[in-house]
Amino acid sequence: MIAPNATQLIIVDDDFDLRDSLEAYFDSPQFTVASFHSGESLLENLPERFDGVIVCDLKMPSMNGLQVLEALQQIPDPPPVILMTAFGDVPVAVEAMNLGAYDFIEKPFDPAVMKEKVLQAARTRRTQTKHPTFDEKTKLREYVDNFEKSLLEQALKECAGHIGKVCDLLKIPRRTLNEKLLKHRINRQDFVN
Repeated sequence: MIAPNATQLIIVDDDFDLRDSLEAYFDSPQFTVASFHSGESLLENLPERFDGVIVCDLKMPSMNGLQVLEALQQIPDPPPVILMTAFGDVPVAVEAMNLGAYDFIEKPFDPAVMKEKVLQAARTRRTQTKHPTFDEKTKLREYVDNFEKSLLEQALKECAGHIGKVCDLLKIPRRTLNEKLLKHRINRQDFVN
């Protein structure tokens, strides 16, 4: 039985096995799940009013995740989008954030981490829906903070926790990096090999 407040989730990936495993993982009363093999298929079948979360692969043939994200931003009240990528590409993640992505996750990932990101995005979505006068600055701040944390974690992972390399990669001073790590409660030691 599906719970009345179940989180709507759409998975978009050209990889059948990944789609299938994510559908199986999220198959619970807490979620209603649909999946599509392409961005075009998603856009053709997206309900007019969708109050859920979309998880979309970044690298797909024909229409990639950034193009899907861009198309979704053209509709009124676009849903939060979490991009999946097999490539730890910080510049692409920054571009995705600029296009309105809620978050991103690098493959392979722990399904529990994905679930937490989906639930967090759904909570944000519900807050915005319940409060139509939701302050746009607050919404933007939440999106930016969420994305900033993911970017920091990705950079730390790529640089094996080496602060100097992370500063060079993100082009930020060491002090700024340390402030952001404290703000997001990220311990760089968790990323040291």
